[in-house]
Amino acid sequence: MNELIYGHNTEENIVAVQQVDESTVRLYFREGNKVRDEVRKFYPFFFLSDRTYIEGFYKKFWIKKLSGNNYYQYVCAFEDLTDMWNAIRYILRNYSTKNMVKVESYTDTDIIYLRPDPVHQFMLQTGITLFKGMEFNDVYRMQVDIETYTKHRFSNPERVEDRIILISLTDNRGWEYVIDGRRKSEKQMLIEFVEIIRQKDPDIIEGHNILNFDIPYLIKRAELNDVELALGRDGSKPKITTSTYDRETVFTGIEIYGRHIIDTLILVQLYDFVKREFESYSLKYVSKYFGISSEDRIYIPGEKISWYWDNNPEALIKYALQDAQETRRLSELLTPTYFYLSQMLPFPLWQVIKSGSSSKIESMLVRAYLRRRHSLPKPDIGFQTTGGYTDIFYTGVFENVVHADIESLYPSIMINFKIAPKKDEIGIFLQMLESLTKMRIEAKHKMKNSTSQEERSKYDAIQSSFKILINSFYGYLGYSRAIFNDYESADKVTTTGQKILKKLIYEITNQGGKVIEADTDGIYFIPPDEYATEDKAEEFVKKIGMTLPEGINLAYNGVYKKMLSYKKKNYALLDKNGNVEIKGASLISRGMEPFARKYISECIKYLLSNEIEKIHELYKSLFKSIAERKIDILELAKTETLRERLDRYQELVKLGKRNRSAAYELAISSGRNYRPGDKITYYITGSSPDVRTFESCKLVEEWNPFRRDENVQYYLFKLNEYTKRFEIFFKPEDFKKVFSLNDGMRFDDVQIVIRKISKEIEID
Repeated sequence: MNELIYGHNTEENIVAVQQVDESTVRLYFREGNKVRDEVRKFYPFFFLSDRTYIEGFYKKFWIKKLSGNNYYQYVCAFEDLTDMWNAIRYILRNYSTKNMVKVESYTDTDIIYLRPDPVHQFMLQTGITLFKGMEFNDVYRMQVDIETYTKHRFSNPERVEDRIILISLTDNRGWEYVIDGRRKSEKQMLIEFVEIIRQKDPDIIEGHNILNFDIPYLIKRAELNDVELALGRDGSKPKITTSTYDRETVFTGIEIYGRHIIDTLILVQLYDFVKREFESYSLKYVSKYFGISSEDRIYIPGEKISWYWDNNPEALIKYALQDAQETRRLSELLTPTYFYLSQMLPFPLWQVIKSGSSSKIESMLVRAYLRRRHSLPKPDIGFQTTGGYTDIFYTGVFENVVHADIESLYPSIMINFKIAPKKDEIGIFLQMLESLTKMRIEAKHKMKNSTSQEERSKYDAIQSSFKILINSFYGYLGYSRAIFNDYESADKVTTTGQKILKKLIYEITNQGGKVIEADTDGIYFIPPDEYATEDKAEEFVKKIGMTLPEGINLAYNGVYKKMLSYKKKNYALLDKNGNVEIKGASLISRGMEPFARKYISECIKYLLSNEIEKIHELYKSLFKSIAERKIDILELAKTETLRERLDRYQELVKLGKRNRSAAYELAISSGRNYRPGDKITYYITGSSPDVRTFESCKLVEEWNPFRRDENVQYYLFKLNEYTKRFEIFFKPEDFKKVFSLNDGMRFDDVQIVIRKISKEIEID
């Protein structure tokens, strides 16, 4: 076991660590079908820059001078959390007096470095991490999905007449069960649910949107029914917590003592943060996307749940159970990467999921420095001056485009050119990066040689967990709050990356290739004529790769039939199977109305196949559909997620720190109890194209098909604005011809224009 990566403690089968009181934690160990627990002592601590500030503190504490020359020269430990916080207040009073400034929090000064979460502190001290020695399926996971009944448009847990009608449950051991509200009162259902959780004792409870819907609903209904929702391993009720990030975004979390909660909705959002492919985060949509839906899947719209309960409850029961089944399969795809990350990081599983990349890296560095009793640095003040290289050389549509990329460009540069923070006095940073890189290569090799799908999936998740950490090292160098940040080193990485990419572009062009676009994620080019076939193209990539510095590897990623090049990092690719992949928010983004996303996608598809007349017909058809009010209102409606509390939004608007928003104004005027994470779907009303949307908006459920009031002029204007994306691909006269309402025209003479954007690269 690599101590730097996995921590210095080798204990296995730990499935949870939970705070007991101010000085102890409880560890839960899974041993087959049984779980045992053990209470252990921990000593709250923080790092201190100057010991004079704590001298004379009246409680028992330990202070140790650390080795090295970094800023935080001392570590202070205490008997319990109260003593630690009293010591912090004592230090801040001394600091205020000595420096004649008012300091109210340890975050207002840099003399203290503190990671305040007690469980995190314990794991940093001991080197303990979760799930060591375990495979993903060794952990006992249970999936939960509830269905609710209402005679209103939306079910409200605070409304007495609404109720839970079904609780569907599955697990990763083949058990499935539905608590049926036809035969039980809601109170009986809740009591049975608690009994099942207590008896089966899952380590992880999973659900899709479980944090914002299922568990809050269960909590409120348990209160109304006077049921003790004792889901915790210690018999406690779920605890709702809130955290604020960037001083604005509020995150609502829920803790169940001794258990982890996995919300697959959030895992999907994290997955799509990189992929940018999903049109929706709903369970039904993503299950279809991943191909995990049952062949006999039942689909019931949310507004029809109550109707089915009254008229066809058997179908609803099957639907509810399928929701839980899909949640299990979705978790099996997306959770393992975080499971294996948890074996390395000193965090509970949910903290591993929601913590930022810099926090992950810093926790490992701090653990290693604490283990060696070495002083810690503080963040450098400044900024990075050099960004990553990106360029576009041509716009238009191109055939037989090769994609190649430099494998892990920035990590490779850091390893091969020995670029690390100057403040890393014991050389941990590069050791970690090199170890993770080697371990990822080994995992990928095992994945490639695996003989079963289960084994391949395991090693894929392991290599993905390594990849997340590896790709975080460069960003950590330039992060303003990172204690080991180093802007000079970060600039050196990007400057070196620019030189390598420019040399690569030069070599391709010099040998007769045509580079279309390049950035740190890859390079797209047309190879010389003699390398036009797929086999020859791969040979050409190998040949070009040999010109790069040692340790920098160029990977061949295949040939695309067509590529549409629009702007930097905005393009579309047509593969040999006819699939189209669109990249870049300037082309298409999730913030667009559904009609716009479909329209742009179709236009791109027709451009790639050179079917210009179909673009013309599509434009005419969509224009007419909007103008004659025949388009589905859901095609025009936008769906936005509330990112902050409504009162916080109002405060920021009042202070002039943000603009008014249609989604938030509708949430406020509705009178409903909207919370961060909830979604608002709305459309624009009025008769002018330049209306202020926050004043001319309606919730989509208020739309009346017999008195349609969507703003036709506004949406026609939007259609033409989206259409302007395609101006660059045509001559002005052809653009007007293609995107017109005229009938009976021919488009044989319309050609897609190729435009040269940047000059060729010159190498010194």
